[in-house]
Amino acid sequence: MFETLLIIALVLLIGLGTVEYIIYKRAKKIAIYLTLAERDFNMNVASGLAHGGRKERVEERKDWNKMSLPLEAPIPVDMVPMMRNFANIHFNQAGYESVVHKLVEANEKEWTGKGVAMGKAQITAFLLRELYGGNVKAAQQKVIAETRINADRKPPYVAPGIDVLIGFDKFDPQKLRFERGAGVEKWLLKRAVRGWGFPRDIRWIKDNADGTKEFYNPWDAFGQLYQQNL
Repeated sequence: MFETLLIIALVLLIGLGTVEYIIYKRAKKIAIYLTLAERDFNMNVASGLAHGGRKERVEERKDWNKMSLPLEAPIPVDMVPMMRNFANIHFNQAGYESVVHKLVEANEKEWTGKGVAMGKAQITAFLLRELYGGNVKAAQQKVIAETRINADRKPPYVAPGIDVLIGFDKFDPQKLRFERGAGVEKWLLKRAVRGWGFPRDIRWIKDNADGTKEFYNPWDAFGQLYQQNL
């Protein structure tokens, strides 16, 4: 009798161990997806807040402008063909072009790129905060809401990793809905967040006016993103 009970207990332990191992592997995969999303967030924030590098590039462009020695007056339109043939110079629609035009154009493109990067970081921060709480449905509703306000029904940016966790491949932007069962289970997501200590890889380093750097913990980083007009 005792041996029978011992065998039953051993079988149960093996079964429970197997189930626990399967759950662990699934939770680990979720942790990998969350880590991927956090690193994507860091990349976009770094791109959007690269103040030091931007200032250096602006100074460099100012130096280019000084070295170019542009003419004090615009080149008359009727002289454009001759000047182009003579010096291989390209002109804008106004009939002339200085280095300033190129510098302004370059800076505008750079600012546009940084705005896009911060927009990606903001939506990623929102979705991550919901996922840390196991709120897959809330994250899906955010995607639906952002898609609804776009006239062309274009979905918002969904970071790598988050797309898997919310079942983004099962989202219909025209019908504004996710298929039933899309996304990971709430209990499994919360287990992964708790077991791997998320948020954990979020990085936010602020450059102060005195040249020092200030590090924000992950939750403060999200707060800075929401509170400041970046």
